[in-house]
Amino acid sequence: MSERVRKVESLIQQVVAAELTQLPDAARLTITNVQVSPDMRNATVWVGVVADDEAAATQLFTTAANHRAAFQEAVARQLTTKFVPRLAFERDSGGHYAQHITKLIRGL
Repeated sequence: MSERVRKVESLIQQVVAAELTQLPDAARLTITNVQVSPDMRNATVWVGVVADDEAAATQLFTTAANHRAAFQEAVARQLTTKFVPRLAFERDSGGHYAQHITKLIRGL
């Protein structure tokens, strides 16, 4: 991966995280990672969700993903590249998996 792609990933993560703070329940959402394609036309934004149950987590993620256009505009204002990557949102379940493993370990 080139240094340029890494810089774009970092900038997208910062911009989307800043915009995310405008949403209700923003404290329960975090941007865990951003992956930009080598041609810099697409970017996947991984969103971590902290919630008590799966329904609440799904609702929070959907709320964030529905604001894609606003996030896209914010990124476009900050980037000076020829193309602005099209953002796609994915839910990061790494935290949920870590919680599950911790419960299993404590049960031993």
